[in-house]
Amino acid sequence: NCTLRTGAELRHSPLAMPPAASAELSVSVDSTFIRSCEPGERHLEVQVGNVETLDGTRRVFAAVTKSDAEAAEVIERCLAGAGRTAGTRLTAFTDGCAGLRSLLRSAGVEAPPILDWHHIAMNLQHLRQAAQGLPTRDQAQRTAKAVIIEAVERLRWRLWHGKVKNARDAIGRIRAVMRAYRGARVRRGKESAPRQFWAALL
Repeated sequence: NCTLRTGAELRHSPLAMPPAASAELSVSVDSTFIRSCEPGERHLEVQVGNVETLDGTRRVFAAVTKSDAEAAEVIERCLAGAGRTAGTRLTAFTDGCAGLRSLLRSAGVEAPPILDWHHIAMNLQHLRQAAQGLPTRDQAQRTAKAVIIEAVERLRWRLWHGKVKNARDAIGRIRAVMRAYRGARVRRGKESAPRQFWAALL
């Protein structure tokens, strides 16, 4: 409560003018939860992040998520304090969550955010697990699964080494053989393995 009161006081304090306009800024944003210790109260979702200039100067921000508009205002103030102008180029980093992309757009960051390697690797692990779970009911599916597993392994290596065109080629190979799973039967109340894999690939 003390932290929230202090934040409320600081929120509307005048901004110190930056020494100069920044040509380029990067903004990183993530979300986390603070456990409530009061009985019957929900946990608080908090947006946290930082804005960094080309010379490495950082401004850290955080906002309790009551609405995207309030969190976006906090980010906008932080960007303004770091020297953002109409011509400043903004680069954003998130964990890929659609809600965070929406939040950044509300704060005026229009370019699609970049996913850091940690979260790319996590997504690739989900993709690998989903590939292992693909069925092999006939020869076409057995062949497709072998191609998909090999392509997923290559995809990881190519992304790590920055081989963007080759990574796209690997994704193209996967998409081409997924036709072997068209019309796969789904158990009642359970999503099919091909559908899970397709969602992970997207």
